Amino acid sequence: MANESELRQELADERRELTNAVADLRDELDKTAERGKRIGVAVGVVTGAAIALRTALRFRRRLRG
Repeated sequence: MANESELRQELADERRELTNAVADLRDELDKTAERGKRIGVAVGVVTGAAIALRTALRFRRRLRG
């Protein structure tokens, strides 16, 4: 059976591993959130361009017609 000192060392090791795992997970979540922001910006730009093009084409048709 492990003595108190060994148990404390094992707990400290496990705590350290868990801390590192949480840090890695936070890093991955930050990267995923950053990718999501970039995708949101890209979608916004494309949507804005499509609306601007549609408006310009409608304006052009009105001028012709």
